[in-house]
Amino acid sequence: MRKLIYTIVLITSVASCTSIGKLVERGEYNQAFNLAIKKLAGDKHKKTEHVRALEKAYAKLLQTSLREIDRLNAPSKPENWSKVLGLYEEITMRQDKLEALLPLVSEDGYSAAFDMTDFSHQSAQAEDQTVIFYYNNALMLLDRAEQKNDRLSARKAYDQLRAIERYRSNYKDIRTQMDRAIELGMTMVKFNIYNDIWGVHASGIERGLYDMPVSRLNSFWIDYGFNHPLERADYLIEIELEHINFSPSLERTNTYQETKEILVRTDKVKEIRDSVEVWVEKEVYELVRASITETFREKTAELNGKIRIIDHRTGETIRSIPVNVFRDFKGYGAGYTGDKRALSEESRDKMDGFLEMFPSDFSMASDLTDAFKDVVMNEVNRAGLK
Repeated sequence: MRKLIYTIVLITSVASCTSIGKLVERGEYNQAFNLAIKKLAGDKHKKTEHVRALEKAYAKLLQTSLREIDRLNAPSKPENWSKVLGLYEEITMRQDKLEALLPLVSEDGYSAAFDMTDFSHQSAQAEDQTVIFYYNNALMLLDRAEQKNDRLSARKAYDQLRAIERYRSNYKDIRTQMDRAIELGMTMVKFNIYNDIWGVHASGIERGLYDMPVSRLNSFWIDYGFNHPLERADYLIEIELEHINFSPSLERTNTYQETKEILVRTDKVKEIRDSVEVWVEKEVYELVRASITETFREKTAELNGKIRIIDHRTGETIRSIPVNVFRDFKGYGAGYTGDKRALSEESRDKMDGFLEMFPSDFSMASDLTDAFKDVVMNEVNRAGLK
């Protein structure tokens, strides 16, 4: 068993060496670098294969990064400064990982050589230029947003100002400019209610709609509200209340009878059987009756209206959605007179002494208003305004 364990360990070790070497051969230098760092860290018997693989992978990665920096030519193409900065940060990160292993000598005495040039000056310059580019570009985007009412440009400006925070949290007036970007990039959605309902319920329904929690629809760049200035609105949500109807309160009854023979007692009587007088038991039944009355109550109400979603800048109607909500009341009660023993099992199950009162028109109007609000909230959310 011990021999088998040693064999497995040996095979695993050889496979590890091969895997790092294969990564280098395939040009997968970043994976080879990270794996070699992991294998060599804390290893007192550093294998030459690992050391050479790390040496080559690092050299190739450094060469590739420096060539890419030259290709990006950030001094002539300032939009590339952030990419250049990222490359210098990667170089520094690799050097930091490598630093802990230096000097790196294998168990066979092979001493690896690494170019550990300090690029901190170049990195600092790239950071300065990145911040300058982001700031100037953000200002240009904000000017465009103001001139053309372009919310997308303002949002891009905000992202670039946020990127500056990573390097210089208090750079110039970025806080003021970020507030400016939010104001210019915000989509304002204004709700309006047009009430064409006549009668005592009109004002109550309208008040209920004004209590609609539209702020729940808000996101970072979209603000919904009833009180936004019309001239600032990007979209209008027009809620039209058209009419409300109530049916009469309808009540009908259904009465039916049930009977059953009930054993009430057993009497002992004399009877002559085969010329012999004997005592026998005789069952005595009684016919019992019950009258069952069912009461059914019904009342319906309906509120009709419409939602229109309008692009306020162009006047175009994006969506027009009819809204019809219903309230359907059904009440039921059942009782009986007579002998309870006459009731069938089905009739017993029907017995309900509580008969719901008819809802008032005001109560049904309130329920319809809540249902109408739910439809409005769902439809506006589905519209996906941006």
